[in-house]
Amino acid sequence: MPESFTLHFLYKGVPQEIECTLRVSAYMYQFLCLAGDTQMIVEKDDEGNLRVMESDPFSARIRKPDAGLIKAMLAEMEKVLH
Repeated sequence: MPESFTLHFLYKGVPQEIECTLRVSAYMYQFLCLAGDTQMIVEKDDEGNLRVMESDPFSARIRKPDAGLIKAMLAEMEKVLH
């Protein structure tokens, strides 16, 4: 897999493009993904499931990312990674 890639999928009938970059640190890896103006970190949790965190949870945001969009992004990442 290249170090950066774009996820393409439909969400609520609208094409989505989410840019992701692989970050490797010792024995773990993370993906830094950009959805709109929100940077998110995607990584595996202790049970092996993907989880999402905002890369800067203390930034002042008017809106949080759409939870449905995040779930759709994770489903697409599961397809890419497996």
